[in-house]
Amino acid sequence: MLLDNIDVFQETKSGIQIVRHSAPSVEENLALDEELAREAGNIGTKVLRLWWGGPTAVVLGCGDKPECAVNTDVCEMLGIGVLKRVTGGGAVVQSQGVLNYAMTIPDTGRLDIHRMFGLGTGVIIRALSSFGIEAQHQGVSDVAVDNLKISGNAQARKWKSVLLHGTILMDMDYGLLEAVLKHPDREPAYRKGRSHRAFITTLRNLGVKVSCSDLESAVVEAAHALL
Repeated sequence: MLLDNIDVFQETKSGIQIVRHSAPSVEENLALDEELAREAGNIGTKVLRLWWGGPTAVVLGCGDKPECAVNTDVCEMLGIGVLKRVTGGGAVVQSQGVLNYAMTIPDTGRLDIHRMFGLGTGVIIRALSSFGIEAQHQGVSDVAVDNLKISGNAQARKWKSVLLHGTILMDMDYGLLEAVLKHPDREPAYRKGRSHRAFITTLRNLGVKVSCSDLESAVVEAAHALL
């Protein structure tokens, strides 16, 4: 088991193990998410893992076409890798200022897509509230503060398991974001055609000064309370 190589984890009352572990690259972290999902389907493990993005990479949803979602020439010029994940949703930029969570559980068929998204966004909303931030579930799977997106979430159901993962934006290079990502073909109604810069916010933009460790701890505490 992958968890055998990870020293520190906690367990919620519902039996979900909470792991703080980041692999060296975004590509390796996505692969680890998939491997944990396979373990969930094969042997029934339940894991909520926290990891940080970086080095910078663009990650496409499983249905995205690079030529439609990404300025590939800019990525090539800047040496930024373009990856694809197994879950849906749109293209995102992963960097050191992005906290990710990945929940992997066996697929019992009892949690529909919307309820599963509600679990993930609920943890994020509760975690943000510990810093005095009032956030809301928006669209299918976003978390927003005053209609500005601070978290996106996606899921996949395969290998007899559910993989749900998402982000909390601590910081983001808006210039880089707009340079590498095209405007999405589809968008939630609340976006109203806004550019990436006008649509997305971060903890830094909200004036919240928090360490990486404290943000992780807030997510862990929210998970213990809600899962």
